[in-house]
Amino acid sequence: MLEEDDDFLRDCSIEMFSEDGCLSAYDDYPASELSEPIVVFTEKGIDNLRQIVDERTAAGDTPPKPTAENRRPKS
Repeated sequence: MLEEDDDFLRDCSIEMFSEDGCLSAYDDYPASELSEPIVVFTEKGIDNLRQIVDERTAAGDTPPKPTAENRRPKS
């Protein structure tokens, strides 16, 4: 949706809290320390994440965007 690398987006979302629209969801109830959270965003969270991405891009702190050449499987 934001056309950015998943790892880069995950790194940007570390700066976010629930009041910023970044939430953790669990697929088991009750959640335990062994449960793996799924990070989800509200609409406000996506806007906030986009702003963080834009700020980091302006600062030159982004990984290179994948190209079609990089996506091809190597033989």
